[in-house]
Amino acid sequence: MDKINKKIFWIASYPKSGNTWMRAIISSLFFTKDGIFDFKHLKSIRNFDRPENYKFVESIDTKDYEDLKNLKVISRYWTEAQKNASIIDGDFAFFKTHNANIEVDNYKYTNEENTMGLIYLVRDPRDVAVSYAKHKGINIDEIIEIITNEKTITFSGDSYPVLLTTWDHHYFSWSSLSVPKMIIKFEDLVQNTEEIIIKIINFFIDNFNCRFNNINTKLQNILKTTSFENLKNNEKKYGFSESRKNTLFFRKGEIKQWEKELDYLQIKKIDRSFNKAMKKLNYL
Repeated sequence: MDKINKKIFWIASYPKSGNTWMRAIISSLFFTKDGIFDFKHLKSIRNFDRPENYKFVESIDTKDYEDLKNLKVISRYWTEAQKNASIIDGDFAFFKTHNANIEVDNYKYTNEENTMGLIYLVRDPRDVAVSYAKHKGINIDEIIEIITNEKTITFSGDSYPVLLTTWDHHYFSWSSLSVPKMIIKFEDLVQNTEEIIIKIINFFIDNFNCRFNNINTKLQNILKTTSFENLKNNEKKYGFSESRKNTLFFRKGEIKQWEKELDYLQIKKIDRSFNKAMKKLNYL
């Protein structure tokens, strides 16, 4: 793998907002000849917040390297790690993250200098609450406290700390980044999958002069093999490394689950906490 001399392309989102689904679509588009998806293709879009991207810190400061699970320490190396990132194949270094793009002690997660482009997935926070609670195995009230707390930090597997902050701060932190970007609502991806994938293809063609062979065949294969139902069935058959024990990662992929799952007070707390962003995104 060559050292990157271009820039990173981010697939960013709050948890349970369609990030893995989008990575399936993007990896099928860029890393297959025919658009037929397999879970192994997700390896082409790596989680940026994993230890392997920060090995260089050991040669700079061994104490910092041993303390990278401290948010204040790792934040000092965020952008440097991005400069050291490597391309797997082609012209893009695709990375997934759930980190908010905000500052910690004046160190921002990323910037325009390091970022080639962005796809940001956003989902109605009321449905995020339902799906995230099921995923973590905790109750709705606990998850609402998490998504409304600006200091929320999470760890996923062996990843380094991820600063989630609140659902709305997360959205605004990425949507304000001045790079070629697509903001994709999970609801649109569910209801208008083909239309959204075509927009994604055109986004890469228009902004990065990408060329895709046999695109019509590829599109149909992507639609078939990355459908939420197909992903769920394959997880049941073969398992999925990102799922939690005894819990399906690809659970329902539905919209407006909150109407059945949340009570009046829970809905009001979310609506009140995220009023500005929810109105901007037409969730209210």
